[in-house]
Amino acid sequence: MKGQQKPSDLFFDLDRTLWDFDLNSREALHAIFEELAAPILPASLTAAHFIDVYEIENEKCWRAYRAGELTQSELRPLRFQRTMEGLGIPAFKEMEALADSMGEAYVKRAPYCTRLIPDAIEVVRTLKERGHRMFILTNGFDEVQHIKMKNSGLDPFFEIVFTSDAIGHKKPHPEAFSHCLKQTGSIPSHAVMIGDDLECDVIGALKSGWRQVHFNPRGEQHREQIWRTVKHLKDVLDLPLYNPS
Repeated sequence: MKGQQKPSDLFFDLDRTLWDFDLNSREALHAIFEELAAPILPASLTAAHFIDVYEIENEKCWRAYRAGELTQSELRPLRFQRTMEGLGIPAFKEMEALADSMGEAYVKRAPYCTRLIPDAIEVVRTLKERGHRMFILTNGFDEVQHIKMKNSGLDPFFEIVFTSDAIGHKKPHPEAFSHCLKQTGSIPSHAVMIGDDLECDVIGALKSGWRQVHFNPRGEQHREQIWRTVKHLKDVLDLPLYNPS
């Protein structure tokens, strides 16, 4: 501990902050394409093209989900159906059933992939040794986020995994942040949110009076006045993560 300063309470996002969502998702999607899509869809379609279009459509669906325009059960197959439509594949009798099958297969496969953002384990282990209480605050689905935590080796470092499913509100809604404070006994000035999503993690925390660390490996440009930005996760270890005097 630095002098007599008390370590702050750290709330990490999970996907793309600790758990490498992009690599894990592509691994799962490639397998799903080969097993379910390739035997039915045009032979000229490659897994790479399928995944590229899926990632665009998935992001659109997630924006709609965060805005309350889609439910969890609607999102899962819809992103695959829109992928097929985005690929210019004409509607066919089995399209809806195929989208349902791919949606189910993705949820069953992706959470068990274990790739982490570089240095993730070293960072959370070091922070734990420094005396920080650590929590996860994620907009991901409750049933899959706990699987990711357990299988990737992150689980032992965190006291509670807060999901939007369980809370009833998604980041950046203020209730997502206030719920965590109530459950952990923390206060805004003692809480630090660490995440990659500028709107959900960083601005959400800022508006709730928390300090914010934007994990920004791609160098996203913005004009927000935020507390700290890091390009590499390991740089979090150099930040003054202590409660203000």
